Amino acid sequence: MFESAGVDWFWRPVGVGRHAFGVAAKRAEPYAAVTSFCGVEVEAWQVQRLPRELEWINEDTCMDCWRRVSGRWAPGS
Repeated sequence: MFESAGVDWFWRPVGVGRHAFGVAAKRAEPYAAVTSFCGVEVEAWQVQRLPRELEWINEDTCMDCWRRVSGRWAPGS
């Protein structure tokens, strides 16, 4: 659904904030390294699982990732 609409990223709380990852991270091998838009590297299983609600609440949104994602939707981009 989202991929056909042009969305190629998703957010996950990964213990060091809520970060944006490219959809390819969902298809990586569980212990492969995947990198967020801002450069945080985690093992793929951390973004492939569905986090608990408390994780979403406790983690701050990474503003570097936010700027990169929001820049994709800026007028004229």
